[in-house]
Amino acid sequence: MLYIEPVKTNESFKSAKTFLKTNGHKTIVSLGCGRRINRIDNHLRLMAGMNLSYYVGIDYADQIGPDMNEIFMDPDGMNALLMHYYQGSSDRFWKATHFFPGTYVKKLFGVKCAAVVCQRVYPDCRWEEVIKSMTPKLVLQEDLHGCERQRLRGQRYVRTWSKIRQYDLKPFRPWPVFPWENNLVLWQHRDFENKEKNLGKFKWLERFLSSFIG
Repeated sequence: MLYIEPVKTNESFKSAKTFLKTNGHKTIVSLGCGRRINRIDNHLRLMAGMNLSYYVGIDYADQIGPDMNEIFMDPDGMNALLMHYYQGSSDRFWKATHFFPGTYVKKLFGVKCAAVVCQRVYPDCRWEEVIKSMTPKLVLQEDLHGCERQRLRGQRYVRTWSKIRQYDLKPFRPWPVFPWENNLVLWQHRDFENKEKNLGKFKWLERFLSSFIG
């Protein structure tokens, strides 16, 4: 398995907190991203759909880097998206990517950002208060089986299904026995405008099923 050395963050920013204080409004942040960055397809779809400039990953691990064997679930589709988003220069994504190892999630309390990703969160990691303090417009949770879900309902966040379609988010390794499963949850801040007013005549069924399965 190919492992790339950690991408070094801009030396002008000594910490994630410092970076986000300057750039948080145009940044998507992956909390507890792990040592090896992989399967970030939906992260990029959100980043492009929200017209953001930076991708930030933080973790308490001593180093962070992309696993290029598994960085994308759909390599051709993601390379095409990056080529379009960066007008033919897909390598600009990696220049806009900053990893901050040795960083605990709680250190970002009160630091604003545009979007948050929680992927494969360890059990008993409860980050609701930190996430709420960061006031992201969207919060994406992926890979929910056996992992900790952040309970944001009633804290100025509501689950959204229309924006899953709007940003063309794809199911994250769904279980074959549940063909309708997404294995992801997308939360929307109540102040973030919902452009897709009509969710369709089967929205009640979709919401009922999603209340049991991510």
